[in-house]
Amino acid sequence: MPHNVKTRPNAPGDTAAPPSSLSNVVTHTIPPVFDGTSRVLVLGTMPSPASREVGFFYGHPQNRFWRVMEQLFSLPDHTLVDNAARTAFLLEHHIALWDVLASCSIEGAADSSIADPVPNDLTRILDAAPISHVFTAGSAAAKLCRRFDGALLRERGIEHVALPSTSGANARMRLNDLVLAYSALAERIDMRQAKRAVRRAVLARRDAMGAADRAARSHELCRELINVLEHLPARATASVYAAMNSEVDLDECIRAAFARDLVVAFPCMQHAGDGTQDMVMRAVSQADCLACAVPFIDRPVASFRPSPEDEERFALVDPRDIDLMIVPLVAFDDQGHRLGYGGGNYDSYLPQLDSGCIVLGVAFETQRVDRVPVEEHDRTLARICCA
Repeated sequence: MPHNVKTRPNAPGDTAAPPSSLSNVVTHTIPPVFDGTSRVLVLGTMPSPASREVGFFYGHPQNRFWRVMEQLFSLPDHTLVDNAARTAFLLEHHIALWDVLASCSIEGAADSSIADPVPNDLTRILDAAPISHVFTAGSAAAKLCRRFDGALLRERGIEHVALPSTSGANARMRLNDLVLAYSALAERIDMRQAKRAVRRAVLARRDAMGAADRAARSHELCRELINVLEHLPARATASVYAAMNSEVDLDECIRAAFARDLVVAFPCMQHAGDGTQDMVMRAVSQADCLACAVPFIDRPVASFRPSPEDEERFALVDPRDIDLMIVPLVAFDDQGHRLGYGGGNYDSYLPQLDSGCIVLGVAFETQRVDRVPVEEHDRTLARICCA
């Protein structure tokens, strides 16, 4: 509903020329969504004609903002389709939503045509809610926020994070790309949801690789890993893994390790005393590996209950005896942060290794993201091989 919008004077040095055409002067009439528990604020520039028509933010059917929110917070598709559901979602997840501008001259929904901008007064929200981060949607919103609100945010210690536009005009970014970018917002609300969203998006990208491309890149990575194997001492222990689904296939590397008479160990899930599972490493012979006669390779996520014969056949490997550990992953970034499958198995195992152990993450280039959501217990990798 239309309401009176409180505005602030232009920033120092700004000179607002009279609008060139009164016919395209737009005044913001959609009230902000927030309450006293909002923790992050998302700002666009100015509601589009479609948004003004429906009376709510991101109302154009081609805008993907609400689809991104559904993906980020594990909601069924088409959950956020009406204004009431969208408002309830925002308040439940402590997200405030508004726009940088109170009025401007604009042609249609083209942010590039904005002239004579007058900012909204963000203190209306910042004085009422514990906002820690402001996220802007699109480059125009980011530029205008820095221009009009940069000093205010710095004064209050509020971090400004620029995110890409969810408009359908931003065709270079697919839905999964936007989900990955907006995971920075989800981190501030629910870290577990942020990790799940990134995991789903990256696995979808990895699963979409063609079989020939996956095989070629796996071969390239195996050649790199074999170069590392060649520098290990005789009877050194190499911890590998058997590829699941669309993971990097290490078969060529594993054969090379056996050919060099290395001790080859695979991850094995076992029941812990408290009813949970722990990951251990067990040595596997070349004969058993080639015969596909290893229960914990065939069923890698199932708990292995070794018989006395199994204990001898698949000897438990002391983590301190491992010379090379190859680590699978779902996503990674340039800082060495790794996102796994969510069980925390490698995060728990890696600290047990000897300081001289070589630890290598392996992944396809499509698994690289700008930023992995991380917590204190998450382990970084000094080296990640990708192809």
